[in-house]
Amino acid sequence: MRMYFWAIKVFKMFNRGNKIKLFAFLVCLSFMIPIHVFAYTPAEIDINNPEHQARIEEGQKLFKANCAACHKVDQKLTGPALAGVWSNWDSQEDLVHWVHNSQEVIASGNAHANKIYNEFNKMMMPPFGQLCAEQVVSIMEFYVQSEELGLKPGGGAAAATPNATVSADNGSSSNSGSNKWILIAAIGALALMAFALISITSKLEKIVDVKIEEREAAEKEAKKKGTGKKIVSILIIFGLVTLGYTVVKGAIDLGHSQGYEPEQPIKFSHALHAGQNKIDCQYCHSGAEKSRHAVIPSVAVCMNCHKYVQQGPKYGKSEIAKIYQYSGWDPEASAFVNAPKPIEWVKIHNLPDHVYFNHSQHVKVGGIECQTCHGKVEEMETVKQFAPLSMGWCINCHRQTDVQFANNDYYSIFQKYHDEIKKGERASVKVKDIGGTECAKCHY
Repeated sequence: MRMYFWAIKVFKMFNRGNKIKLFAFLVCLSFMIPIHVFAYTPAEIDINNPEHQARIEEGQKLFKANCAACHKVDQKLTGPALAGVWSNWDSQEDLVHWVHNSQEVIASGNAHANKIYNEFNKMMMPPFGQLCAEQVVSIMEFYVQSEELGLKPGGGAAAATPNATVSADNGSSSNSGSNKWILIAAIGALALMAFALISITSKLEKIVDVKIEEREAAEKEAKKKGTGKKIVSILIIFGLVTLGYTVVKGAIDLGHSQGYEPEQPIKFSHALHAGQNKIDCQYCHSGAEKSRHAVIPSVAVCMNCHKYVQQGPKYGKSEIAKIYQYSGWDPEASAFVNAPKPIEWVKIHNLPDHVYFNHSQHVKVGGIECQTCHGKVEEMETVKQFAPLSMGWCINCHRQTDVQFANNDYYSIFQKYHDEIKKGERASVKVKDIGGTECAKCHY
């Protein structure tokens, strides 16, 4: 409704004495419409130009060194065929950005980047930040283009004709010209629409006046009602209820840190290690099944793999270099040259000092999955506190969770429950049935 009256005001503003302003306004608006009629086209190759020949040869060397393992010019390999690759990008800068950091372009929401990512089974292309923009252009615009068109320095498709110049877009100049005429026709159509709207506004002026007067009258009436005693009383009651709810909720949530996601000294990705690489949680948190604490892995555990894995798919070598700094490892010498230092990880899951919690009791005896309390850590780039870890949350879990009685000698002392299950008198045993809601279980 607000937008309707806003439109009415615009029509009112451009009255009979301001039709020229309305026309100018609509023409300017037409130039603001994002009409993508000019596609990114590569540079034209002059096969007899020594500089272009050098760029083709440079592009060929760079292609073989960096691209040939995953790409071919004329057919798909691990990645898409590169012939005509520029036709899908809006600018040369976008294509260079894709080569430098494809993950960043995908995260930006680029439609073509996400299409390639999904089409090739979400296989991430490694970043090639070592290539400067000019080198990427040498590969894409000169070498790939020359291969696609069959151009060879000193011979090939265009060598027989002196001063031959070949455009990589195969007729994109004519297309660009036709696109310009399409744009001019579109602007002309918008101009005609502007004239039509001018005539319509003159007829709508009377309707506009009536609607504005009706709205102003309605607003005055609403203001009168708003100052009435009933409205004031409702607002006071609502304020008191909101204040009470805020105070109570704040008291209940005191000390809770659900959603806590601190920045760590090393950008360690659980999504990569536990999710993509399927590393078991207890490989790093070895105490989860054996003791009260799950333990934080030492830097030596990290070095089991990272003596050999020296570059990651997202951060390259920068974050792994921090591991080497803490461990004292010199990757060039392949030896430990300094004394190791502990990594100062920021603790995320904190319980009050008066609360006792035993990981082995839950993981080993109870058979509880890590994700029950910590969420889908295998999907988290940065780990955060998934559950509230409040007393009410723990008590509800103990009331609802079945104890794993079958083939579990730990609970053999509860003979009564075993007998009742055999007789069919009991379907299951909850944690609360074996004292899981008693105060002394967690507070002593």
